[in-house]
Amino acid sequence: MTQLKDLELRVQELVTLLEASNQLNSNIEMGEVLENILLQMVQVVGAEAGTLWVLNKERQKIKAVAAYGPSAFNILNLELEMDEGIVGKVIGTGEAQLIENVASHPNWAHRVDHSSGFVTKSMITVPLAVKGQVLGALQLLNKKDIAFFSEQDISLAVALANQSALALHNSQMYDELQRMLLSMIRTLAKVLDARDPYTAGHSERVAKYSLWIAQKLGFDAQSCEELYKAALLHDIGKIGIPDDILRKPGRLTNNEYTAIKKHTIIGADILSNIEPKDAMVHAIQIALSHHERLDGSGYPHGLVGEEIPLFARIVGVADAFDAMTTARSYSAGSSFESGAEELLRCKDTLFDGKVVDAFATILQDCDYEVEQYEAQLGRGYRL
Repeated sequence: MTQLKDLELRVQELVTLLEASNQLNSNIEMGEVLENILLQMVQVVGAEAGTLWVLNKERQKIKAVAAYGPSAFNILNLELEMDEGIVGKVIGTGEAQLIENVASHPNWAHRVDHSSGFVTKSMITVPLAVKGQVLGALQLLNKKDIAFFSEQDISLAVALANQSALALHNSQMYDELQRMLLSMIRTLAKVLDARDPYTAGHSERVAKYSLWIAQKLGFDAQSCEELYKAALLHDIGKIGIPDDILRKPGRLTNNEYTAIKKHTIIGADILSNIEPKDAMVHAIQIALSHHERLDGSGYPHGLVGEEIPLFARIVGVADAFDAMTTARSYSAGSSFESGAEELLRCKDTLFDGKVVDAFATILQDCDYEVEQYEAQLGRGYRL
């Protein structure tokens, strides 16, 4: 009977590990990966609390990036030196530790409990390592129901830590790639804007305004990120417009205007050649349709109403506003107040009314001081 119970326990542990592994690999976003790692570890081992520590990029500090249990909020963002505490020891050696009486251990960093108000009694600390590199460590605190953690607990923790480290590594790599992508997109947008001194910063401003509108409309974080990146590339097709037209100091002739309108089709064509194609869907739609207007008077296809993709409608408003409020050789540019008034005058005819109202509200609330609004957001979009 005892053997049967032991077998049932082992099977349950394996099922729990499998479920935890599936959870860890179900999301690539860093914040959710960290939370999943911690929650799964605490549940698997039956701990009262837990803390996930990760090395910073310079590998000089150890930071608490996730915490679970009483006083968890007070632990978040606490930093330790590389050689400080039991976690520092485990990261340094790469070896797991099971400690029954933390208070008597020579490596225990007392200031962690002092900072949080939590009382740590026993602890498992396991390294998070992948490909021979330690990324951080996870601490499981105070075994529930019984006094101490067991050797079986530490075996479970180590098994899940191996999966957790891989998930963390993949998430960090994903974040690095996303930062690199955003940097490349911004650089490309700046190179494009530099062709015309009167449009310097245009792509960045349009992307910023589009992001603010999306946030005001209640878009989720992923949609805001996709919109921001795609909006940076809305004018990429102008790379195919001759300089004598693009940089002409005066107003364009009809033929020149017809030529410059082709930047929408050129841009969509350029972006449609980038792989993977499903990652460029919004960018293609925006490049192609940000000059379409609700009443069908826009270009290149004269789309009407909701035939125009929502992202393109948002960028269309942001683009028109920046065009109206930016100085040209033939125009000093309107004030932000006048630009907002013009958008409101044209809402539901040229521009999406909900999009215009959202942007107008933003401008009015910050008294048309967009730098003030941006400062309140703390740099706006972050990656």
